[in-house]
Amino acid sequence: MTAVYLAVQMAILILVGFFARKVKMVGPRFAGHLAEFVFYIVFPCVVFRSVVEDFSPEKIADMSVLIIISIITMAIMLGLGVLVNAVLRKSDDLARILIMNLMFTNFTFMAFPVMEALYGQDGIIYITAYTTPVRVLFYAITPLIFSLRRAGNGKAGESNISKGTWKALLSPPVLAVPVGLLVFFLKVPVWAPILLSVDSLADVATPMGMALCGMTLAEIPLAGFWAEKRIFLIALLRLLIAPALILGIYCLIGGYIPMDPVAAKVAILYCALPAAASSTIIAMKARADAQSAAQCVLVTTVLSVITLPGWVFILDRIIF
Repeated sequence: MTAVYLAVQMAILILVGFFARKVKMVGPRFAGHLAEFVFYIVFPCVVFRSVVEDFSPEKIADMSVLIIISIITMAIMLGLGVLVNAVLRKSDDLARILIMNLMFTNFTFMAFPVMEALYGQDGIIYITAYTTPVRVLFYAITPLIFSLRRAGNGKAGESNISKGTWKALLSPPVLAVPVGLLVFFLKVPVWAPILLSVDSLADVATPMGMALCGMTLAEIPLAGFWAEKRIFLIALLRLLIAPALILGIYCLIGGYIPMDPVAAKVAILYCALPAAASSTIIAMKARADAQSAAQCVLVTTVLSVITLPGWVFILDRIIF
């Protein structure tokens, strides 16, 4: 039931943003300005808190297998996204949203409560290890995906790619990683009120992300909401194909990898989570198709109410 409650809660947060924009409580430029605030202020706090509070050499050593699996899974999802786009012959913003949504799920808001409810403290430990590289790569790779999308050909194109790459790699969320690691390893004392302020800002990332989804969806005419069929293809890939692919790989090689069954379930179930709420903010910040990104979040979140409990049922009967 935890997965159902979380999905419903996220849908309510989307509706709050949708209602606020529809009744003109906020103007047309508000969402863009809020997205800038979240990207430059809130996201770095999320990353910094994660590095300072969750990182430890012992944990990384103990959970090295899960971390490796996490990186390999993201690489597989990247390959799947590129393959699907090649088959469809698409290279627009939605094609890049497809790749982003395959590589990254809602790891901040849904992953931890779901794993804790299902597998207790073991679930928390395993999902913390699994999402360690996810957190870093999400804020490093997703802006890069969109920053390269309109680069032209020749020297001008190469210049745009180089500029976009450096801009993404030097963005505040990415820079928060080395800053957090320095604070952790050098044992730099951080004043408690500062840490509490960072925690408070980090906690609003998901609610603001979902509200921004709603505001963005409010700009889409109802008739046009169902026009883009690839939205539902992305939902199919995200909620069914991706976890099935990873489960299939596990069934083939799982016997050769010493792993706690709970850890295996966490790794597979992560792939069945809906699209990341923050993906809309990334798209808005990159001036990409934020409406389609918001649609993906909404559709995958609503459908996960059905698919996520189904995957829990399947995994409990296959992995034990």
